[in-house]
Amino acid sequence: MGTYGGDEVAALVLSVGHTWTQAGYAGEDTPKSIFPTSVGWVDLPAEADQGDDADNSEDTQMQDVTQDGASASDSNHIGKKDADGGDVAPQPVGAGLVPSKKKITKRGKYYVGDGEISCWRPDMEIKSPMKDGLVEDWDALEQIWDHAFLKRLRCDPTEHPLIITESAWNTREIREKLTELAFEKYNFPAFFVAKDAVMTAFAAGRPHALVVDSGGDMTSVVPVYDGYVLRKGIMRQSLGGDVLSDQVLQQFKASDVEVTPQYLIAKKSPVIVGQKPNVVLRDRPATPSFHKMMQMRVLHDFKESVCQVAESTYNEQNISTRPQKPYELPDGYNFNFGTERFKVPEIMFNPKEFLKNPTPEQENFVGLPKLIFNSAQSCDIDFRPTLFGNVVLTGGNTLFPGFADRLHWELNSIPHSYKVKLHAPGNTVERKCGSWLGGSIMASLGTFHQLWISRKEYDESGSNIVNKKCV
Repeated sequence: MGTYGGDEVAALVLSVGHTWTQAGYAGEDTPKSIFPTSVGWVDLPAEADQGDDADNSEDTQMQDVTQDGASASDSNHIGKKDADGGDVAPQPVGAGLVPSKKKITKRGKYYVGDGEISCWRPDMEIKSPMKDGLVEDWDALEQIWDHAFLKRLRCDPTEHPLIITESAWNTREIREKLTELAFEKYNFPAFFVAKDAVMTAFAAGRPHALVVDSGGDMTSVVPVYDGYVLRKGIMRQSLGGDVLSDQVLQQFKASDVEVTPQYLIAKKSPVIVGQKPNVVLRDRPATPSFHKMMQMRVLHDFKESVCQVAESTYNEQNISTRPQKPYELPDGYNFNFGTERFKVPEIMFNPKEFLKNPTPEQENFVGLPKLIFNSAQSCDIDFRPTLFGNVVLTGGNTLFPGFADRLHWELNSIPHSYKVKLHAPGNTVERKCGSWLGGSIMASLGTFHQLWISRKEYDESGSNIVNKKCV
């Protein structure tokens, strides 16, 4: 329990990443709910709205098309559902409507949650509201918040303070808009925005740390000193789990192996190792984004089950003596993987050599040890010994077996005079949910209540208050 206004309250903690969203109560050691950040969207046929005769039933809410294609949100429609269980698209305030005697309206349904977006629907597009750690789609983000608070936590937002995590490079405009969303739509009594790197360091019990976060869409290194982010030392690149999954897919295609997602498989028969699958497929046309997402799930499971990092510099001759690991794809194809399972995570350490068919952006990627070294070297010389002595690993992409040992070996191989100490939680949940756990601990402290942005402060100062109190 945390303290707010002299009373004990259970603050809500929310961390929205590119791949996963984590939600729960302050003071707990794991999130109450973890679900995919990606949402499904299905367009419905446009209809002519004839004023009072329009269909305004709760089954399907209409979304007006503005001249620039955007729409605003209405707080009166939080949590409404359609007949199929999808979240209803927000209803606009009506600004900038297409001039016509009959309002042309665009209807659509959102689907949020693992069960909803995994269910095959012919026209469902999959999208994530986050890109490079920043909010890109606000309507989709609202659906994520609705799902987290109303369906997963089943709480009344007006009765709980909220703390959310943000990337260290988040913009002032996005922070202010998050504050407006929390107070104007959800009516939270108090709100706080915390840097995810600071929360990860806090969860590791370190006021100073070099936080290495490698997730689905990117890898970042953020130096933290005395609980504050050293902005000039922030290093990041779009090399994460998604890139590794794409590389696995390329490997399979080069071997003439098709990765068939589970939703397309009607029946399969056992085959011997290395043989073509004997499978009957369903006729299920799907959007490219849905098919890609389901393929990525298969590849993600492959990485978790098979891939491993060499404990020292990659040597194919030594790696070839390691035991092979079997893996079976959903369509029944199975194979024993040897050196291939080491080459994929090796991209994190030596992208120039192991990244196949790189894009122009990917050609500039550097190995993770070099990224960490550059970050520390960008900071004041007096801070460097402390930062090198407190390297904290977080993010699901760091969970490959041997990852922490290899990183420690590589950092000590770079010429410098600092002693390197690596903190890598052995608990999978703690490694994946480092920033959420830090927020949970901080929001439960009795000394934290004075840091909340209260509703009164928001009403007096506006959304800009977040840039003064949450630094």
